[in-house]
Parts: sequence; C-alpha cells; structure tokens
Amino acid sequence: MKKTKRMKGGVLTLAVVLSCCMSGIAVAEEAVKTVPAEETQTAAAEQQSDQAQEQETDQQAANKVDDKAVAATTVPQTANVPVAEVEVKAKKEKGLTIGQQPDAEGVNNYVITHSSAGSKSDIASKDLPQTITSIGQKVMQEQHITTFDQALANIAGVFPTETLDYWHNEGRYSIRGFGSGFDAPFYVNGMSDIDSTLSRWTGNIDRIEVLKGPASVLYGNGSPGGLINFVTKKPLPYLSYTIGTDYLSWGGRSQDIDMSIPLTEDKKWLSRTIIQNADYRSFQQGVKFKRFDGSFVVEGQPKPDITYTFEAGYHHHHGLDPANLTLPAIGTIYKPYGLIPYDALYVNPDVKGTYIARNFQARVDYKVNDIWTLHTALGYSKRTTYVNSEFVYNAYVNTSTHTIDKVGWTEKFGSTDTRAWETTANGKFKAWGVNHDLTLGYTWSYSTWANPWCNYNRNLGSVDIYNPVWPGLWKQGGWTSDDPDKEYRYGSYISDVVELSPKLKFSAGISFTKDKLNDEDYESISGRSWRSGFSYETSPGVVWFVGRSTYYEPLSNQTNTAGKTFHFKPETGDQVEGGVKVDLSNRASVTLSTYRINRNNRVYTLPPATDPKSYAQIGRQTSKGFDLDVSYVLSPGWNFLLAYSHCNAKITKDSYYTVGSRIPDIPSDTLRLWSTYEVQDGHWKGWGFGGGITHVGNRALSYSKSDGSLDGYTTLDGVIYYKTKNYRYSLNAYNLTNRKYWAYGGTNYVQAGTPLNFILRVERTFQ
Repeated sequence: MKKTKRMKGGVLTLAVVLSCCMSGIAVAEEAVKTVPAEETQTAAAEQQSDQAQEQETDQQAANKVDDKAVAATTVPQTANVPVAEVEVKAKKEKGLTIGQQPDAEGVNNYVITHSSAGSKSDIASKDLPQTITSIGQKVMQEQHITTFDQALANIAGVFPTETLDYWHNEGRYSIRGFGSGFDAPFYVNGMSDIDSTLSRWTGNIDRIEVLKGPASVLYGNGSPGGLINFVTKKPLPYLSYTIGTDYLSWGGRSQDIDMSIPLTEDKKWLSRTIIQNADYRSFQQGVKFKRFDGSFVVEGQPKPDITYTFEAGYHHHHGLDPANLTLPAIGTIYKPYGLIPYDALYVNPDVKGTYIARNFQARVDYKVNDIWTLHTALGYSKRTTYVNSEFVYNAYVNTSTHTIDKVGWTEKFGSTDTRAWETTANGKFKAWGVNHDLTLGYTWSYSTWANPWCNYNRNLGSVDIYNPVWPGLWKQGGWTSDDPDKEYRYGSYISDVVELSPKLKFSAGISFTKDKLNDEDYESISGRSWRSGFSYETSPGVVWFVGRSTYYEPLSNQTNTAGKTFHFKPETGDQVEGGVKVDLSNRASVTLSTYRINRNNRVYTLPPATDPKSYAQIGRQTSKGFDLDVSYVLSPGWNFLLAYSHCNAKITKDSYYTVGSRIPDIPSDTLRLWSTYEVQDGHWKGWGFGGGITHVGNRALSYSKSDGSLDGYTTLDGVIYYKTKNYRYSLNAYNLTNRKYWAYGGTNYVQAGTPLNFILRVERTFQ
C-alpha cells in the first residue's frame, strides 16, 4: 500500500514538474520566434515547386468565399421554438494536399503532434482526452527498424507477448496490459487489415500510431488496451529514386528500391513504388527465409477540393513458420538450466511454408465547403497460408536421455479475406455560441476465415536434443476439414470536440455496432461504446486532460480438435485516464498519463496444457499504471526519445483462477531510451551517431504464481551513419553486450532473444 501511494505521488509530482518546465519553454518560444536562416531557406526551396498550385488553390477558395454568405446569420424564431445559430468563420482554410509535404511531422525529427487514429479528423492529439502516441520515419530510419517488435518498443506500454506468425489472427501485442484476443488490433490508414500487416513489413510505413485504451467509439470494436494504426508513405512531389542494400548478420542480405514519379507535368497526379527482396538468416541453427514485399500508390488532385488515392500491396514469404521457433521451458527457464542450447532449432529446416497476402485501398477526400469535408474509403485484403512443419512438442523433454520424446508434423492450408467500406464526414463550425469539430461516419466489413484442409501426425517418435534427426513419417497422420467462419460487421459513430472556451475543450462520442457471425447459424449481436472527457490548456502547449471510454467486442466461436465448439459472451470494459500533454510545435511532444482499465469476459484456455483444448471466460481483469512518452528536439540535430511504462495487470474477479494473479507475459516495467545527434555544419557535417537502452521487467509465465516468471533484461543498441545529398551509409548494432535473455514464453516454451547482430546499409538516391 505504501509503495502504491509513493508511486501515485511520484506520478503527480512528475506531472506538475513537466507542466511547469514546459510552460516556461512555451513562454520562451512565444517571446522568441526566430527561425534559423538555414532552415527557412531549405523549407522555401522544398516548397517552391508547389507554390504555383497552392496560389491557384487559394485564389479559387477566395472566389468561393466571396460568392457565399459567410457572415453570422440570425435565424428568425417562430412560436418560441429554439433554433441553433450557426456561424461560419470567413477565413481561408488550408486546402487538401497530396504527396508527402516538406514539413511532414516525424520526417525530420521525432516530434509528432497530430494523429488521425484518435479522432479520424485533423485535431491535435493534445486536445483529445485519451493518449495517442506515434513514431515516424526519422526514428525508424535511424534504428533501421525491420519488424513491428522493434518499432513498437518505442511506445510506452506496448509489448509483444508471442510471435506474430502467418497463421493466426492474434495480434500478439499487449497495450497497457491487455492483448487482442483472437483478432489483431491492426489498421492500415484507419481501416482494418489483418491479412497484409501479418507480413510485418515496415518498408512502406510512414508512421505508426497507437491509440491507448478502448477505441470502439470510432472503430466499433477492438482490444481494451488500444489500437495500432499503420500510416503508409505518400508519394514525394518530385522525381526520386532510392536504391539500397542491407548486409545483415549470419549472411543475410536485402535489396530495395523506392521510386516516386510524378505522372503529370503539373504534379496533380503522383505515384510511389516501394519493393524489397530479402534473404534473411537467424542465429538459430539452419533458419532461412525469403521475403518479397511491395507497395504501389497513386495520388491525384484534379481539382483543389478533391483528392484520390489508390494503393496496392503484395507480400510473398517462404520459410519456416515463425510460431514454431521456440525452445522447451525445461532445460532453459526450468531445471536443469542450460540443458537446451540457446541457438537450438527444433523444427525440421527442410520443411517450409508459404505466406501470400494482397491488399488494396481506394480513398476519396472531398472538401465540400469551408465547413464540411467528406472521406470515403474501400479496402480489400486477402491472405493465403500454406504451412508444412515438423516440430517437437516442448513439454516432452526427457532429461535422462537428453531427448524430446514427442515429434509432430502438420500440413495445412488457410485462407482469409476482408472487405471493408467506411465513410466519414467532418464539420468545423460554430453553434450555440461554441466551436465544434464534429465527426460522424458509417462502417461496414465482411470477413471470412477458412481452413479447407489439415493433415497431421502427432506421434513421430523422438529426437536428440543436441543432434535432432527428423523421422519424416508425414503422411501417416489424421485429416481434418473445417467450414469457413464469416463475420458481418457494420456500425455508425458520432464524435464531437466542443471548444467551451479558448482553453477548455469537451469531447464526447458514441458508436453503435452490429455483428453477425456465420450467416444463419448465429443471431446478430449489437453493442455500443462511448467516450467523453475534458482537456484544459493551462499555458501554450501544456494541456491537462481526463476522460473515460468504454468498449465492446463480440467474440467468434472456437472449435477444438475434438470437434467441440465454444461460444462466448462479448467482451466489455472501460478505461478511466488522466494526465498532462505537452505539444510545442516542432520542438516537443510529451504525454504523461495514469489509467485504469477493466476487462470483462476475457477468453482463456482451460487448462493450458490439454489437447483437445477447452475454453472459458475470466470474470474480470484490471490493469492499472502510468506511462510516459517523450519526443524532444534538444537542439538542431539532437533528438531524444523516452518511453516508460509501469503496468500492474491482474485478475480481479474469477471463479477458476486466483484473484490477484498477474496476467501472463505482461512486464511490470518497460523502458526505451533513444537519442541521436547529427552534425549540422563544418567538416563533419552529415555524420550522425547515437544509441539507446531497452529494459523489460519480469513477466509471469501463467496465471498461477507457482509457475514462476521470466527474468527481466536490458539491452544496448547503437548507430553511426554518414549522409550526403545522394548517399547514405549506416551501421546499426543491436544488443551490444551480447546479452542472453528470454523475449517471451510460457510454462512449456520460451523464445530466445536475438544476440549481438549488425546491419550495414548502403543507399543511393537519384533526383
């Protein structure tokens, strides 16, 4: 109790200190608004090619304003019926744009102050009563991020709990102590897309946005912990080719090309193509896998008030199933320690699988007038997965004979596809004497999951721990076939940010969602979610906020290997959150928040080690804690990032597990610190260097305290690079101390962390 009180007191003290310090910085920046001459000249040069088009747009907008009645309009009232007085401000709003803008956030430094994930409109993140954290291209380039795990480590409270594999729909990421259950919380440009994101490709990602806490008010469903939105790269507004080659540890290699090509002379139609072909290796003996990933996007603006975006992606991976690259818990985290080699591979390396995914999005944005903007989008994604794997069952380690006494084999084919449509309207106007930023929309989606056939054999003998020789008696197994699962989901939402005063804002929203699973077999399920809260700006850029949000998530049925089908109640829950945000233009973005999330009806396997599986639902889980996200420009060229999370996630109500048990795989504390400096002038101009620290606290292995926990770990990374106008060379080193650690695990398995490794990159740009 005393420790909890001290923790809460420390959080409050830190919040007050941040508010005071950042207030001083904000006042100083207001007093001294000096832009360095070099930055001004650079920005002017970058924007010069777009000035003619922007002037034409402004002129047309001005003509439209002159033709409309934009003064305040007094509406007569009849029979004492109250009628809202609506005022349209007579000012020029910034028009729609296409392509990556020269001043785009997250490109030149770490600071990102706006996000569409939290509002589906152009509202500053500080004005919403919920935490939204983003990382952009600058961080991902410096850290040479190639996986989602690496990227999301830069956001407080996000942690991978298992391998993100090709076969399952599970997102395998926890946010604020809660994972995503049977569905991944992955969105691409605001639309649900599990199929293509399972590729884990980061080559076409502009930024990653994480909305912490329930997101159902805008998306209709989702994990109580939050939502992950991947924003893809836009075309550059000029001709550009970049060719790069990566040389990786253990003999891996990758080549990529990034081409931006204006399709018309007036640059009203732009395109961008990104392709990567990789041949990866691993520290685990014999692991090889090939990957081909590509994306193509076209953006057009035939008129100043309308834009079109068409985007397609393709992914083809061939290699070992990532889900089977774990080690037995006995001999690693359980006695006898050290029995299992750290780099062992207990999967037949000659038996591989294939993952293919395709996705397409079409988006239209239309600025109706100075008040309303419409956005509509269509999305389609499809994933086919073929898995052929011979592997061991980790629970059957024989410490006397040094063998693993149960080998299995499976061959299966799966197919999923998702169709989605969304239309959103955003209006900025004044009514009832206050300013409104109103968003309303409608969503529809149809998804199928099919497993047409599966062949398996679970009793192929044993293999030696130190020299596994695989039996290969594959075709002597059983056979199963499943009917496809289908889900129809549609809903509507409305959200409004009301400016009660220049400093005080009130946010409120509600959504209604209806789901129907497997056509006529199940009844439709309906639910609603809402969010409300206040934000108050005590000084320029310093905002205190408090809010509450709820969520609702229907759960699909699960069928075990014995053919028994389990049906579940919808998940429900809520979050209460409060804290302080600091957004100082292009200088700093800081969020310190404390939260409490309740989750009801969580599905779990009971008991974990049986086959066929049985499922049940936990009464209630609660996660309490705080997190701190900091992106700060210390000086020109010197960027700083800090992400710290303290999370206490436990069972608070259940008839099977002990109340107070920790939720498995959730670290009590995580820390990510990263900073780089790039020389701005002189003989060493273009040289940059930096590094970071990653710390993960201990994690429970199961809901039972007797099963123990995984130890925490700390790793160090570093980078050095040199760039000119057309060339860039970089060397990234990960886990510099070559620390052996366990990334995640359970009572039967554990995943070894990657030891010391390097990536050397060489790239050339033609413009």
